[in-house]
Amino acid sequence: MWEENRGKKYKGIDIIEFYQKEATKRKNTIPKKTFYNRFLKIEDCIMISKPYEEKFEEKRYKISLYELLKNVYYEEAFGINISSKRKKEVYRNNISFENFTIGDIVLATSPGFHIQGAIRHAAIFDSRRYHGSVDDECLLTAEPNKGVIYESIRFYHENFGEAWGLYVPNTTLQQRISVVDELTKHLGERYYWSAHKNNSRTWYCSLVPWRGYYNITGIDIDYNGGYWVLPIDIFMSEYTEVFEYSRG
Repeated sequence: MWEENRGKKYKGIDIIEFYQKEATKRKNTIPKKTFYNRFLKIEDCIMISKPYEEKFEEKRYKISLYELLKNVYYEEAFGINISSKRKKEVYRNNISFENFTIGDIVLATSPGFHIQGAIRHAAIFDSRRYHGSVDDECLLTAEPNKGVIYESIRFYHENFGEAWGLYVPNTTLQQRISVVDELTKHLGERYYWSAHKNNSRTWYCSLVPWRGYYNITGIDIDYNGGYWVLPIDIFMSEYTEVFEYSRG
């Protein structure tokens, strides 16, 4: 198939390059369990990011969330200092986008308690806007006060201590292009973090890749089928695989 399609493009995507990168991703697949002890757990549910300390053991709390928040030593569990004088931490990673193909998903996080859960941010990759620069705005997502937008790779490198690249293996090139093309129709639409995931008029970051795949392919990359689809739900989904990782 590669030789037959050499030099050919489909809707702006080099076909041979796409399949070569797909083969590379399959070879580079990283088992998700590799990362489970990077997160704190409440009972058997991964909830929040843990501090970046190799000796910090995974914790399982057999109490209610209320009791946990009331009694826990915050700095140990959440990686935060309650003092308002605390200097803002800077987190960085250097995830490579060289093997990303259209429709791939990037997830990113930093230590501490996040209302979003174990992973803070999500976006979907549009390879047609990537030309090898960290300033290429090729990551489609949604942000407060901005709505659905394209963000640069630099934003992800300079604001998060960890980042993952994921793909949805059982989808075709045509499907992935259709997913991204459909999502671009919604650029500028409103951000609303507490919206039900089936509210088609509002968006938040992880809703962008989820809704694209669900509406176009019928594949539900929400791990638990809840009211929201959080970045950690996309990470834990049986329909996604990790092929890239970077930790600052």
